[in-house]
Amino acid sequence: MNKSFLCVVLLSSIYGTAQTTVVDEKFVKDDKPIEFQLLKKQNLLLVNKGKPYGSIRGINKSELYSVENSSKKTIFEDGKFLDFNPSIIDDSFSGTQFNGVGWISDTKVYDGNKLIATIDTKKPMLLFSKEFSISIGNEKNKSVGSLEKEDIFLHKFTYKTGKTEIIKLVKPKFLNANKKDYFKLKDINYKLYYNKESFEIATKFINNSTKSFILHRAIYDYNGNIIENLAYDIDINKPLIFSNNGGGAIGSAANGFSMSSNRTFGSSTVDVFSDQLSINNYYLDPGASNLYIYGLYGKKNGEFVNNDVQGFYIVKFDAKGNKIWQKTEELIDEQIKRNAVKLKLNLDFDIVQGNILLSIHNSASDPYYFYSKISSNNGYMIKNDKILFEVDKMGVGEYVQTEVVAFYYLKDFKNLKFDMNTFSFLKDNQKVQSYLAGLGNPKKKISINSFTSDKGIWLIESDNKEYYKVTYFNH
Repeated sequence: MNKSFLCVVLLSSIYGTAQTTVVDEKFVKDDKPIEFQLLKKQNLLLVNKGKPYGSIRGINKSELYSVENSSKKTIFEDGKFLDFNPSIIDDSFSGTQFNGVGWISDTKVYDGNKLIATIDTKKPMLLFSKEFSISIGNEKNKSVGSLEKEDIFLHKFTYKTGKTEIIKLVKPKFLNANKKDYFKLKDINYKLYYNKESFEIATKFINNSTKSFILHRAIYDYNGNIIENLAYDIDINKPLIFSNNGGGAIGSAANGFSMSSNRTFGSSTVDVFSDQLSINNYYLDPGASNLYIYGLYGKKNGEFVNNDVQGFYIVKFDAKGNKIWQKTEELIDEQIKRNAVKLKLNLDFDIVQGNILLSIHNSASDPYYFYSKISSNNGYMIKNDKILFEVDKMGVGEYVQTEVVAFYYLKDFKNLKFDMNTFSFLKDNQKVQSYLAGLGNPKKKISINSFTSDKGIWLIESDNKEYYKVTYFNH
C-alpha cells in the first residue's frame, strides 16, 4: 500500500477492459477519509479527509480524483471544515469552517485549489458558484412562513463587488389556484429544486379523484427573472399514496423554505392530508432536459399513508412539457405490499447509461431492496430483482469514528458490509461480484461504498482500521 495515485493508474494496463486501482493507502492519523462524493457528470471522485472533533467529523483536506486524466488534485489542506461540497452550477467548491471548539459559519469558496471568496455568517447561502452565492427568504433573508401570504426574495452576493442584490421574485402562478378544486388542499406546500442554470419552486395538487394530480414548476434564472411556469396534468387512474421519495420532507430547508407542513402523522393538529409533495417526485435529466415524474400507487382511494402498495408509475416529458410516454407497473411482491406505513418506504430514481433505475427499499423490521431497470427511451421493462439484507445498527459515537460507513449485510458476503448504492448494480456486474468475493476474510470486516456514473463504478473499501482503497470498474 502507500502507492502514489499516478503510478498505480499508469501501471494499470487493464484499464478499459476490467478495473483500475485509483488509490490504495494506509491510514494516517488525523488524515483519514471521512466522506466521498461523486461528481457524476464529470466522473470525478471527491475525497474529504480529516478526523473526529468530539461528536462531529472535521475535514482538513480535500482531494479530487480523475481516472480519465490519471490525476489527483489537492483542493485544500491544513483546513478545518464541517463540510466541503462541489457546486451544481460550475466546477467550484465550498466549505463551512469551524474552529474545533465553537462554530464558525464563514464559508470559503475555491476555484480548483485557489481560494476565491470568503462568505461570512451574515450572508447565508443555498447555492454558490465562482462568481456569486445566493439565498432565498423574505426581504430580511429570514424564514418565509407562507408563500401565499408573504413576498419572497432572492439574495445574490457577488464576490467581485462585495455587494448583495435583493431581488423580489414574481410569485408562481400556481398560487392562484382554487383550493376547493383539489383534494383537501389547505396549505400549498412547495420545494426548491436547483439546476445548473436555473432554480425552481414546485408543488403538486391532488385532484378529488385521488388518482390524478398536477405538478407545477415555476422556473427562475439566477438573476431572479421568471423563465416560465409549467404545469403537468397527469392521470394514472390508480390511487395515489405517499412514500419517502424526496419530493416532500418533514422539516425545513435552509433559509426557511418549507418543504412540508412540519407536522407528523398521529399529531392532534394534522389532518389526513398533510403534505401533497410526498405523493411523488421528479427527476430532471440535465443532459437531455427530459423530466421524469415517479411515484407509488395503492389499493384504496384517498388513503395516502396506510394503504397496500400495488405498483409504481413513471411519466416522461420533454423540455417543453410534452408527454413522451407513461408507464404503470404492477408489483406482485407480497413483502412490499404488506408494509403498512408508506412513509417508511424509500423510493429512489436515477438514470445510468440510458436506463432508469427505480428502487423501493425498506431497512426497518422487514428489510429488502427491490429495483427495476427500465429503458428511458420507451419505458420498456428490462429487469426486476430484489435483494434481502440484514441491518447493522451503529450509534453516533461509532459513526463519527468510522471512516467508510456501511450498514447492510448480505448472506453471500458474510464479512462485508455495504451501503445501499452498491445494491443497484451488484447482481448485474460480474466484475464487481468477482472482486468482492476475493475480499472474504474471517478476521476482518470490510466496509463497501460505491457510486455509479455513465462511464463506470467507483468502489470504496476499507477495514476502518488500517487502509482504504478505491477501485474503478468500467461499464
